[in-house]
Amino acid sequence: MPVIIDGTGTISGVSATGLTTAQTVTTSALPVGTIKQVVSAVMTGGIFSTTSTSFVDVGFTATITPTSNTSRILILFNSGGITRPAVASECLRLRIVRGASTVVYGGDNLIFSTSATQFNDFPSSYQCVDSPATTSSTTYKIQMETRLGNSCSMNGGTANNPATLQLLEIAT
Repeated sequence: MPVIIDGTGTISGVSATGLTTAQTVTTSALPVGTIKQVVSAVMTGGIFSTTSTSFVDVGFTATITPTSNTSRILILFNSGGITRPAVASECLRLRIVRGASTVVYGGDNLIFSTSATQFNDFPSSYQCVDSPATTSSTTYKIQMETRLGNSCSMNGGTANNPATLQLLEIAT
């Protein structure tokens, strides 16, 4: 019998501990630490490149609507691979933003090197927890900038390692 967690606050198909398939458990009754819902996105459209020295939207987002204003959102992001040119001290920076401007995580130098070595499809990932304090639809997006203004890219489309963004609502 399938168990269905539909993201609207209802779980059905549970038969353990005396519940029948005709009964439901609301997400407000779930214990602390329970995953209430999962939203997953895979970046399509190939590679995103920029020469900007200010953060710009990559065009990769995921949206979740928390069921409680006390829920936390576990964010799991995998870049799929980043590339920097053979320019000494060049690097790129990625960050995760909630809404229009709230920086949740990131902005550090990635694959920074004082040598003029080119790096291709270098994997990078972030994991962080956010507390959006809302039950409204909440969008998380990825932004990128370069340190020196040379073209750097994030791989969003190789068959073996696409960029992914997962949002998990955690009961508190």
